[in-house]
Amino acid sequence: MTATDLESDYTDPEYGDPFEIPDANAGIDLDLVNRHAAQTWYEGIQNAANGTERSKQQQDMFIGISTLGHCRNYAALMLKQTPFSDVRDKTAAFYGTVAGDAIEAQLFIDHPEWKIQEKLVFPIPSGGEIPGTTDVIVPWEGSVTYDEWLEQFEYEEDEFGHRSLVLDEDGNPVVTGERRYMQGIWDGKSKAELETIKKSGPSRQQIFQVHAYAKAAIAKGLLNPDYPILVGDVFFDRSGKDVTPHAVFHVYSEDVIGFIDDWINDVKYAVLNGQEAEKDMSRDWCWNWCEYASVCRGFDTDVSGLIEDREALASVDRYREAQAMVTQGEKIKKALKPTLENISGSTGTHTVRWIEIGEAEMKGYTRAAYKKLDIRPIPKPKPAPKRKRKAKAAEE
Repeated sequence: MTATDLESDYTDPEYGDPFEIPDANAGIDLDLVNRHAAQTWYEGIQNAANGTERSKQQQDMFIGISTLGHCRNYAALMLKQTPFSDVRDKTAAFYGTVAGDAIEAQLFIDHPEWKIQEKLVFPIPSGGEIPGTTDVIVPWEGSVTYDEWLEQFEYEEDEFGHRSLVLDEDGNPVVTGERRYMQGIWDGKSKAELETIKKSGPSRQQIFQVHAYAKAAIAKGLLNPDYPILVGDVFFDRSGKDVTPHAVFHVYSEDVIGFIDDWINDVKYAVLNGQEAEKDMSRDWCWNWCEYASVCRGFDTDVSGLIEDREALASVDRYREAQAMVTQGEKIKKALKPTLENISGSTGTHTVRWIEIGEAEMKGYTRAAYKKLDIRPIPKPKPAPKRKRKAKAAEE
């Protein structure tokens, strides 16, 4: 019997579904087994995520280079050694860390002269130091100048003598011989998708981070400030749907180091004077992602008055239930859509096809004013999960 025959047997109505044989379950609650295994795997992910260097740094209330440019009040609370008030899921960050580590390991094999996971110390212009670890340094030694870098690409000339880059079928410039690189800092960033970052560009935190790494690498003698230094982020889609990373680089500037110094001094002032620093992130972002949401945003609100009418309370509850169903439905649709990529046909009850929507220019218009009902739960701190430890065997 061939593998093809065996596969056809499984789908033949005469044989039925082998996983639906009643005796196979032997009275075991497989749904409970599934949920238990999934939860164990999830706990493993969270515990592994909490064991990364970045997580340990946060747990120790330690400010590193990666914190620069983020929320100033977050940094101030950490410097005050304020315990976290909220627990946040770290699955996405962990997946990004694991993928990033594997990519960096391969980059070191491909480019053994590069510095990977280099320990650095950022010298604060107004005094003090902040340690950090950069993903990739392309050191000055072994790098090329900009003119030398340009020579690696293939060019073609038109009838007027104008040179232009030769591009491959994917639109990338054709390189002749070995690739050459200018000195600089490369920081890898994982994303759920790349379209948003392509439109928004890197954040202030990401720009501060690579500039601080560059300043620290200059201080360590790895980069030469007399020549251009490229600093930037390489964003990659951890879902694998968009296979081509998106890179955004800048030329290192001492002006940015001045902005970093101002940011640090704002945090210092708040800590030394017992004040709150600037809350740089939106309230919604804080309640979704920040470990200090309850401490920092717990009393922030623009709503007043207590609703006591029973009918109104019931309507609020039903509205929230309906809103949750819509949200869950959209999440399910988004998760299933990649599994149907390029699938078309009929299921017997539904037709499946992909429709190309052409580009269209929308003329400007004025939207009429209207009132929108906004109902959302009052945020509450999440209790820290209890870690289960295996009981030690009793001594005999």
